[in-house]
Amino acid sequence: MPDLFRHADLRATLRSITDGVASAAGFRLSAVSVFRNSDELEFLVVSGDEDAQAELGGDVTPREIVDQWLEESERWGGLCFLPHEKTLRLADHVWVGEETTVDHPHAWQPYDMLFAPLLDRDEQLQGILWVDLPLDGLRPGPDKRRSIEIYARQASEAILVAIERSRLAEQVRLAAAARRVVRDATAQLDLDRLLEATVAAAREGFGVDDARVLLDNAEEVESLDELSALARSLAHGCWARQRTLVVSPQRTAPGLLTPAEHAALLAGLEEKGDTSLLLVPLGAGTECLGRMLMFRHDRADWSDEEADAALDMGHDLGRAVLNARSFAREQHAAAYTQQLIATMAHELQNPLAAARGYASILEDVLDELGVQDADARRSLRGLERASGRLVDIVTDLLALARATEETDPTQCPPVDLVGLVGDSVEMVSVQAAPREISVTLDVPAHPLPVRGEPGDLERVASNLVGNAVKYSPDGAAVRVTLTEEPDGPAGPHVVLAVADDGIGISAADQERLFEEFFRSEAPEAVQQPGTGLGLAIVKRVVDRHRGTITVSSAPGEGSTFTVRLPRADA
Repeated sequence: MPDLFRHADLRATLRSITDGVASAAGFRLSAVSVFRNSDELEFLVVSGDEDAQAELGGDVTPREIVDQWLEESERWGGLCFLPHEKTLRLADHVWVGEETTVDHPHAWQPYDMLFAPLLDRDEQLQGILWVDLPLDGLRPGPDKRRSIEIYARQASEAILVAIERSRLAEQVRLAAAARRVVRDATAQLDLDRLLEATVAAAREGFGVDDARVLLDNAEEVESLDELSALARSLAHGCWARQRTLVVSPQRTAPGLLTPAEHAALLAGLEEKGDTSLLLVPLGAGTECLGRMLMFRHDRADWSDEEADAALDMGHDLGRAVLNARSFAREQHAAAYTQQLIATMAHELQNPLAAARGYASILEDVLDELGVQDADARRSLRGLERASGRLVDIVTDLLALARATEETDPTQCPPVDLVGLVGDSVEMVSVQAAPREISVTLDVPAHPLPVRGEPGDLERVASNLVGNAVKYSPDGAAVRVTLTEEPDGPAGPHVVLAVADDGIGISAADQERLFEEFFRSEAPEAVQQPGTGLGLAIVKRVVDRHRGTITVSSAPGEGSTFTVRLPRADA
């Protein structure tokens, strides 16, 4: 699994935060370190000093040392300060910047340490935010400490959100990859079909009268009859010895079978009308997964070459079985992850609705009481904006979960894209009007039907047109067209194109544009709010509808998104 903390996006976000903290707090250096699974504190980013970056980047400190820092430090509200004289004893785990100090009784000393613990919602220590080398060369006084604490608290929240978001992105990113593997491989790696093909190949290739493949099942061990239990035990013994077992009147398999067991197996064969049996263990690595049994009615001989070839087949089949089971587990995990995302989003809806409702009630109460407190009004507006932002995230998470469902939208009745896109353009045009952005629609006079779910298709159109407006300057134009491609290798298609003259998208960003939670680092794009899920949802919906989406863009030259969907018979 890719190391989450090596992701360039996360490091860029953390560096932006530390740059801001250093500037706002009046320090030359700021850094972030986090705890790894090994229980060591590792420096991820260091801003403001190249020497510090070179020395500290990737450096780790054992937790016991960190606990000692916390225990011996002075508490300045949410900050911790470890003075020079205490830190000297821990010199092996402390970076020392400029050795010179200003001539002042409160001068900052080389081994002084000032940091803010990064605590999650459960008050568990996840990492540390550091500042060092004050620009004025002094230890901060009470007033400056309070200012630094405010900056540190805001930065700490942003850092934890960035790390959690990357983890979730990675989880989503990761859940999507598992689904793709399962979808592509199931047709060739369905376990039942695989076993059927193996039996058919054994009958033909080995010239046997009957063949069976039996996989171990822990739940069935107690229900096995005596001979089946013996065959299972023999398969495990054969796998440990890397050999097959021939059971026939001529072969007694000393070392594997007792005379009584050999006699019981021969009796079982005779009862079925068979003369001999080749038992082949199936496995991978050190694990025996089951057995293949090949029977002959009239022949008791099995050549060494047949036994060797059968053992090789047991290895191949064992790996195939293990892969099929792994794919099944990954499919289950992917479905669980998707369900978890959907459930979390649903659970967040009610408390968010309550928060927005209470904010509205508080505002009404202030109006009734005639309270004109600017801070109170500002806090309420901030609460409303924050809850509204969370509602957008929850809505996108639910849409993402829906866009991943296994249902086939191409089995739905036809939907006329002319009317659907027209409704989307009309809705977005209302939002574009205050910025004097014109949204034009060019569609044919006749319907253009596609098979699919109207709500999902409407989201595709609304997201693309909404994005075009969002990333266009005031007074710009957005052009939406619907056309038909009657001929093509895959049949007729309906083509939706959304073009704008906005900020454009770099080639590097285009490669990741449809990934979950991806946000461009371009300054013009960063200024716009968003979850990084909109285009990922569009891509999943288009894929589910057997369509394609492409983008043509360059920075400063606008963008054109083109969606092609199979045309349906009206």
